[in-house]
Amino acid sequence: MIARENPFAVQRVLAIRYRLAGISWDELLDRLTALRSRAALVGPHGHGKTTLLEDLGARLAGRGFRVRSVTLHEGDRRLAAPQRRELFKDLAASDFLLLDGAEQLGRLAWLEVRTRARSAGGLVITSHRSGLLPTLHECRTTPELLAGIVSELLGKEAAVEELFARHEGNVRGALRELYDSYAAHPNPHPLAPSPDPSLPPSPGEGEGFVKESFPLASPANFSSSPGVGGREGSGEEAGR
Repeated sequence: MIARENPFAVQRVLAIRYRLAGISWDELLDRLTALRSRAALVGPHGHGKTTLLEDLGARLAGRGFRVRSVTLHEGDRRLAAPQRRELFKDLAASDFLLLDGAEQLGRLAWLEVRTRARSAGGLVITSHRSGLLPTLHECRTTPELLAGIVSELLGKEAAVEELFARHEGNVRGALRELYDSYAAHPNPHPLAPSPDPSLPPSPGEGEGFVKESFPLASPANFSSSPGVGGREGSGEEAGR
């Protein structure tokens, strides 16, 4: 299968944004204001934090802020020089800082971010743990969320409860497995549209990814709400 024809290819997954549950965007932004625009998006890997942060940044830009974003990766105990310039150079009240993966920073590096961010109009971070800043939103996933995302990508309903449980709610990881599964078994596939019943079954039909274990090595990028790959997607979301 050509990568772009895979229903879980990166460009298709990236089109799916974070799906807020139990709160509207206006309510979320009002909550951010009540927290003096210093807050955190909290949740485990693959639960949509990065996607939600991106979507929040777009709405803040729409309100007139100059959004400055930096993403940290595992092992990044301090900001690199280019990241420091991106966040802090000529910082003003019209700037809004977004820091993805703040839990990676060491204590002194985090203290510097908090101190220097006082000159900005706001600071929102993502973190796998609470406590760095007041929690703006806790990113969670459900089997229903994953089923909705998969159904949207496939154009049909799909049973994904075992897949969701196997990845312990990590939607990004689940979508990566589906990408690899479709790449290895493009036709037929248990989540593909049903074949014409008048035609004879193809060899191997009925063997599915649900009972197999595929390596999570696809380039797909999940953010949102869930997107798949290096990002995070929803809570109800599609995400880090």
